[in-house]
Amino acid sequence: MLASFKGIFKKKGIEIEKSGEEYHLACAAILCEAASMDGIFDDKEKSLIMNLLQKQFSLDHSQSISLFEEAKNMSESASQLYGFTKIIKNSWDIEKKIRMLEMLWEVAYVDGNLDAAEDMLIRRIAGLIHVDDRDRIRAKQKILNKM
Repeated sequence: MLASFKGIFKKKGIEIEKSGEEYHLACAAILCEAASMDGIFDDKEKSLIMNLLQKQFSLDHSQSISLFEEAKNMSESASQLYGFTKIIKNSWDIEKKIRMLEMLWEVAYVDGNLDAAEDMLIRRIAGLIHVDDRDRIRAKQKILNKM
């Protein structure tokens, strides 16, 4: 599957020089997917995603913009999440996976309202990256408490 995921990048003309970049792109694409689930992808969500990417991957502003744009294009053209989630499932430890869910909850709640489609997407992603319901709910509570 990793080969087919890399094939998606090649078809889009995206070069992956460092192995970490594919993880960054997979994470960013999932965040973009979550932002678009309620049918509205606004500047607030874009700004939050870029900030989350900067913090999570120690990127500068221009790197986060570039990653965001690539990820948004990938998210819009991908027919399923499996390729993105498989990269995370196979390479991240449980703490990073839970952090991924926390970032998803932040994106889902940035507008102050959790849409049913956003909630379902996060449940689905948690299952695909092998995070149990208990940890998914803890991640949600952590973000709600932070708000």
